Amino acid sequence: MDRLQAGFLKSLRLIADYLPQVVIAGGWAPFVYYHYLLGDKSKNPLRTGDIDIVVANRLPLIGSMPIDETLKDAGLRPVFKTRTQPPVIHYEGKIDGCEVEIEFLTDLRGSCRDEVIEVQEGVHAEALRYLTILLENVIEVKIDDAPGIGQGATLAVRLPSPGAFVLNKGLVFPRRRERSKKGKDLYYIFDLITYREDFRDRIVSELIGLRERYKPWFKTLKENLGKAFGGIGSEAVSLTKEQRPAGAFRALTDSQLEQYILLTFQEFLSSFP
Repeated sequence: MDRLQAGFLKSLRLIADYLPQVVIAGGWAPFVYYHYLLGDKSKNPLRTGDIDIVVANRLPLIGSMPIDETLKDAGLRPVFKTRTQPPVIHYEGKIDGCEVEIEFLTDLRGSCRDEVIEVQEGVHAEALRYLTILLENVIEVKIDDAPGIGQGATLAVRLPSPGAFVLNKGLVFPRRRERSKKGKDLYYIFDLITYREDFRDRIVSELIGLRERYKPWFKTLKENLGKAFGGIGSEAVSLTKEQRPAGAFRALTDSQLEQYILLTFQEFLSSFP
């Protein structure tokens, strides 16, 4: 277990009381899919150092301690990331010697223009579009090897369904300002739909179900991906290729990988006539 993984799992253990109220998203969602939903702990997917935790606009108090105090008592320090009022706050530091950075996100609803919402006393969550998809389409996965939970014990973690995760990423990537973040969004989708045929079929089936529930957003998803992967020279192909982790798709040259990325997304879109 590397230090990134250990830091993530120890963070989950730290906020165990709040796990029924939060959804783990971002780059750690695919990791949990591979290792715990599908049981393939040999898979080493693209990951990031930060942990994205999605919450409703109001996070109920569990027990006597707000989650802000729980994190600070564990030695994490609140770091202001913006000058807005209230500011975006991340929690950074070490848990049992493992560096972690935790960020809270919440759904931006209707015509609300607030960039940050205080979802619980002291907890400032960045408000973003399309997070309702992640909050409304949740699966629960059991984690059986988190450090310190005891032999035979598990942590029940809530995640977006794989289809909901793909829908969200397909909607947000054009909004990204940073090239690397846009590339990560696209690579997460690419990696998930090429991992295993039965898992790809599950994602397609879930997306077909979500299409009726989120008709305008599903249309936007198709438009976003169709425009992004119109040809081999598109920026999206390069962005996706640039995020390939060491050792991934090692049998393919860069040129071959670009062709594979393009064909993968085009075939994926053809699943939704």
